[in-house]
Amino acid sequence: MDSQYNVESTEKTTTTTSSSGDVGLDKIYMKSIDSILKIAEMVLSLIVFICVTSHPGYSYIGGGWVQFVSISCLITVLILWIFFMLRIIYKLPGPWMLIVLIYYVVYCVFYLVSFLVCAIQAGKYYENGGLIAGAVFCVLILVVLGADTFFQFRKWQDSGSSFSTRSTTTSSGGATATTTTHTTYETRTQY
Repeated sequence: MDSQYNVESTEKTTTTTSSSGDVGLDKIYMKSIDSILKIAEMVLSLIVFICVTSHPGYSYIGGGWVQFVSISCLITVLILWIFFMLRIIYKLPGPWMLIVLIYYVVYCVFYLVSFLVCAIQAGKYYENGGLIAGAVFCVLILVVLGADTFFQFRKWQDSGSSFSTRSTTTSSGGATATTTTHTTYETRTQY
């Protein structure tokens, strides 16, 4: 049985023109679901911080961990929101969509642990209103972070996560032209 292998290469070039290449205020992003989710994350992080801090013995019951998670999430989401809103993130070197995705996965785990800390400690103390509220808001922010993680995963996929994609971006006069080349290899067996 004699077989031959033919390898064919297919190249597809797509040129897109957009004005998102320059650094500046992105008014469309401000109204997007991504921006709204980030604002909700910042507000909920602040509420979690206030709820846990309102408990009189917060430092003895794991409140320091919940405070760290909520404030660090607030600060980093604020920085990411500013970077996306001003389109700075697209000018930074590195795989930023992957970095943002990993950040969101890590903070989903952190908020899950924070929820467990608040819920377990709320059962141990008499004055537990702040801890119960903290646990509820940890669940709310966990849902919002989960949705944002899903959208970041989709962004990461769209940004060229596959190894067979090669992108070249050129900018002139405020418009950006992106040329993407997809190469696929097909193997056919002939008898």
